[in-house]
Amino acid sequence: MQLVHAAVFVAFLALGVRVRLASDPRVRRRRVVHLVAYVAGAHLLAGLTQKDAWPFTSHTIAVGRARAEAPVCLVELAGLDAYGEEWRLDPYSWMPLYESVLHYWLERNLSRLTDEERRTALAFLLDRAEAARERLSEGRAIGPQRWLGPLGAPYWLLLPRPAPPPETLSGLRVYQACWVPRERYTDALRVRRRVLAEHFAGAGGPR
Repeated sequence: MQLVHAAVFVAFLALGVRVRLASDPRVRRRRVVHLVAYVAGAHLLAGLTQKDAWPFTSHTIAVGRARAEAPVCLVELAGLDAYGEEWRLDPYSWMPLYESVLHYWLERNLSRLTDEERRTALAFLLDRAEAARERLSEGRAIGPQRWLGPLGAPYWLLLPRPAPPPETLSGLRVYQACWVPRERYTDALRVRRRVLAEHFAGAGGPR
């Protein structure tokens, strides 16, 4: 199968080279039509067979049917102020790293770290969260908009963008949050959370 995929790619390159080498406008136009037809046909075939052959893909985002009874568990990060109140953090706080990628890393690696490594990692994340909170509180942008202004496109339009906490963040807490979709559909608060790790700046926790 890999040889077939290689052949598909080589044919694509060959058709492109043929266009580049054509000096006669009529020949070039005909070869461009051949290239466009090949690209369209390859994409159509990939979609019908649901088989990728890079650079032609089926563009499948998710495979399978969701089960409303199957538990879902995700990592969540919460910022804490000096009084122990938790605040939801802006998902762009970690940019250029996507929040979902950070969650995967924490889920996979947090338990493998030594105590010192865990403190170092969480202290770094707390610093990033506080820096983002400070910028937002001052009306400055974070994430893509920090560098490109209004031209900075969000990486996911459905991500919630909560208001920044009014107080300086003095702690960070990492949760594993689990729920059953069918249950949460009727009760949005029906989520079980377990603390995986927490870190406080300075010598102590919240007052």
